[in-house]
Amino acid sequence: YSLAAIACHGYDWWLRYRVVERSRVEAQLTALRAQLDPHFLFNSLNTLSSLVATDAQLSEEFINKLSSIYRYILENRDTDFINLSKELGFVNDYFFLQKIRDNGKIALVIDVKRPDSYEILPISIQLLVENALKHNVATREKPLAIKIYQESENLIVENILQPKMHLEPSSKTGLKNL
Repeated sequence: YSLAAIACHGYDWWLRYRVVERSRVEAQLTALRAQLDPHFLFNSLNTLSSLVATDAQLSEEFINKLSSIYRYILENRDTDFINLSKELGFVNDYFFLQKIRDNGKIALVIDVKRPDSYEILPISIQLLVENALKHNVATREKPLAIKIYQESENLIVENILQPKMHLEPSSKTGLKNL
């Protein structure tokens, strides 16, 4: 809106507009934070159940990463922005669990210079990684590689499309929330 529009409608109108706009953005951020797939916990617990019987050390590491993920979500639920290095640590923990579950079918490469110099919406990168895992086929013969890298001041999350054949089209809720 231009200064002329603000002058025409008055300062009160502008304040009301800003309050409504901020509420809308906060609602979207809340939806984004709630986006962590509920099946993720169920699948993680199933994976953990198998690990406990076969590899005690790996199951302990799995529990620690799962705990770290939910601690991150709880500690940052009211945070607007988080240091990029912390977000990338969260993504690494999330991906570790997925990699154990998908055993050799997925890979993650992160190449970001000076991540401590940037801030980002909490859980936003994880949502993109989860989206790539959810909508792409990954096999041992054709693993899914996800890359997170920096181009100038932009952060890129990239994967080669290996789309799953969906019976139902995706609602793209996660990407809309982001």
